[in-house]
Amino acid sequence: MATAEDFGLWIRKLSSADDPKARLICFPHAGGSANFYFQFARGFDGLEVYGVQYPGRQDRRREPFRESVQELADEIAALMDGWNDLPVVLLGNSMGALVAFEVALRLEAAGNPPLSFFACGRVGPMLRIDEKTHLKGDDAFLQEMKLLGGMGHALLQDEEMIELVLPPMRADYRLAETYRCSPGATLSLPVHVHIGAADPKAPESAAAEWKHSTTGEFTLDTHEGGHFFFADNGDDLIAAVGRSVEDVLATKR
Repeated sequence: MATAEDFGLWIRKLSSADDPKARLICFPHAGGSANFYFQFARGFDGLEVYGVQYPGRQDRRREPFRESVQELADEIAALMDGWNDLPVVLLGNSMGALVAFEVALRLEAAGNPPLSFFACGRVGPMLRIDEKTHLKGDDAFLQEMKLLGGMGHALLQDEEMIELVLPPMRADYRLAETYRCSPGATLSLPVHVHIGAADPKAPESAAAEWKHSTTGEFTLDTHEGGHFFFADNGDDLIAAVGRSVEDVLATKR
C-alpha cells in the first residue's frame, strides 16, 4: 500500500484553493519536472493543482528511469487509487499527455474516472511515430531541444547543467518514441486537445486523432505559439480547464 511519503515523492502540490471544486494533476513533458507547471498553477481559481515528478531527475535523480510509459502510469494510478474525495482532471504536455492518458485508462477501469483529460502538444496516441531522437548523439539531441524551445539558450551553454538534464531527457524521449498504445484503448470521458499553431511535433491533423481515444466529448483548440505554447501565457488553457470542470460537474448535479 502506498504511503504518504510515496505519494509526495510522485505528486507535488503546486497551488491550493479555499474551497476547491476539483484537483488538476499536471504531467510534464520529456525531461520536465513537476515545477514546470508552477507558474501555470497560480492562474487557477477554485482548483488544487498538482505536478507529477517522474523518477530520475532533480531530487529523484538517483532513482532508476522506468522502462515504459505504461510502467509509469501503473505506479501513478496505484498512488491515486482511493484518492477520490475531490474530482480529478488530468492534463499532460507532450510525453506527459501519453502518461496522463494511460493513467486515465487505469482510473476509469478501476471505477474512479477523471472528470476530463487535457492533452497538449501531442498527436493522437494511436499514431505510430518512428522518430529516433533518443538515439542521436549529444549535439544532435541538444539541437532538437533547441528547436522545440524546451531548454533555454543559457542552459544549452552550461555543460554542468547539460550533464544533469540530458540523461532524463534522453530516457523520456525513449519512452515517448517507443510507446505503443494498446489497440482499442478508449476513454468515455471528455478529451480536450490543445496545440500551438507553430508546433512542429503536433500538426492539427495528427492532434485531431485523439478523437478516436474517447467515446465522450472531444474538442481541439489551436493557440499562438509552439510546443510549449502555454508556458508564457496559459490564460486560454486555464479558462478551458475551468469551463470543463464547471460543465462536467453541472451534469452530475
